[in-house]
Amino acid sequence: MAMSNADRQRRYRQKLKARASGEALGDRVRDAVERAVGALWAFHERPAPSGMRWSDIDGCTNAELYRAELQRGTGNLMQACRAFMPDFEGLTDDEIRAIVTVVEVADALRLTHPASVTDAMPMPPPRPTGAA
Repeated sequence: MAMSNADRQRRYRQKLKARASGEALGDRVRDAVERAVGALWAFHERPAPSGMRWSDIDGCTNAELYRAELQRGTGNLMQACRAFMPDFEGLTDDEIRAIVTVVEVADALRLTHPASVTDAMPMPPPRPTGAA
């Protein structure tokens, strides 16, 4: 059964309230991790500098295998994210933001000062849009 407009608005207000109170923090962190895993996988699908695909190098030929590899060890996700620091070469701006968010969350959980992360990885300048 489809939700009424009033029901949708009520759910939306509940989500906003949960987000503001911190109740939804776990969900927001999981969403950030999903974006970072997606960014890592997108990079993984691009060719390496040698021209070979990363999947030909490491054997992870689909996203499920890649995710399983990240889950295999407790530090694998963070190691993969930090491997791009400090210059984030080969990543798009959205991929950089996704990875930076996860690194910042991990550092906050380790009680590391956030300046240590953001100083090491400045956000890139906006890319030209092509309009002159």
